[in-house]
Amino acid sequence: MTIITRTPQLLELCEEIDAGGRFALDLEFIPERTYEAELCLVQVATDSDAFIIDPIALRDLGPIWERVADPNILTVLHAAEQDLDLAYGASDLLPTNVMDTQIAAGFVGFGYPVGYGKLLQQLLGITISKTESYTDWMNRPLSKSQVEYALDDVRHLLPMYDRLASMLSQLNRLDWVQEECRRYCDQGYYERDRSNDFFRIKGANSLNRRGLAVLRELSDWRHAEAYRLNRPLRSILPDAIMLEFARRPPRDLSDIQRIRGIRPDQVRQYGTGLMRAVAAGLVIADADCPRWPSAKVPSKRDMLTADILFTVLRVICFDLDIAPELVATRSILEALVRQHGEGALLESTLPILKGWRFDSAGKDLVLLLDGAVLSLQLCNEGHPVAMQFQAQPCQSDLL
Repeated sequence: MTIITRTPQLLELCEEIDAGGRFALDLEFIPERTYEAELCLVQVATDSDAFIIDPIALRDLGPIWERVADPNILTVLHAAEQDLDLAYGASDLLPTNVMDTQIAAGFVGFGYPVGYGKLLQQLLGITISKTESYTDWMNRPLSKSQVEYALDDVRHLLPMYDRLASMLSQLNRLDWVQEECRRYCDQGYYERDRSNDFFRIKGANSLNRRGLAVLRELSDWRHAEAYRLNRPLRSILPDAIMLEFARRPPRDLSDIQRIRGIRPDQVRQYGTGLMRAVAAGLVIADADCPRWPSAKVPSKRDMLTADILFTVLRVICFDLDIAPELVATRSILEALVRQHGEGALLESTLPILKGWRFDSAGKDLVLLLDGAVLSLQLCNEGHPVAMQFQAQPCQSDLL
């Protein structure tokens, strides 16, 4: 029953999952052919075996998605973001008890993000083949090498999790990882707001407000067409042509045809819709045209302060053996510096000021901003950096 193609087989597997209270999950999908990624395979491993569920032969995968949404069943994945996004999109069921081994690895010294194959080799000494990395998972029947590759991607996940959980428990960090993985259980994580997608088109920042209005209407039109036809966005119209239309709005179909890179079939199929989108952008009132999001540029002083904080953060993370990428980015530290200067830390929503991040690193960074004296010394042997704080009288209500 390695490949499951019938409902009774799937239900039998689900009974095994229920009995064990946990399972590993991996998905194979193709993202580049359709508007949403095409689900090609679902791989599942229990404590006793590994299986492939064929979503082409078996369309109703509800029983598996229900287990992902069951708070009493642990779902283990590696680099869970895309897989869970696809699972949620297929079921509208919210994951509730998830462990991402990629995140877990970042808390015990393996770096972040670390690939599945590398982590497997480092944790369990197992090397797996990557010969099917670019295979077409929609083809049937699956070859023997495809089956083995797919099973390898899931059969070792539970042993990997057990090893990581043991290491995390010894370091009293299992709660930290569980806190991080709860982001996958938040409804807002899966809600897509595409209304500002046009800002992400390369070159959009060169447009004036009227050009941005046209680009926004074109972007909304392209999303609607791609969804209707179930095709990738850029197969409808490339970003560069969208930008050119926004920069120099066409007055009629003949203007569209003069744009380099647009094909005659695109003009025939999309010309009318394109012109309507452009016209809609041109009649928007001046006051209602979109404005490029204004981000306050940090001063040289704030940027230097944030750089120092980032160096301190890296030393702290070196001591803790945690990937600094999991704690804070440079942009978050720049925001921390700015909000501290504005006296706004109590109202802040920055993650560095919450939970395990604050306890492990954020508290010391705030101390520095409050005026603590920092001493750094490079060492030739042992620990590369000796770091000490001499705190000043506390100024922040956070401490």
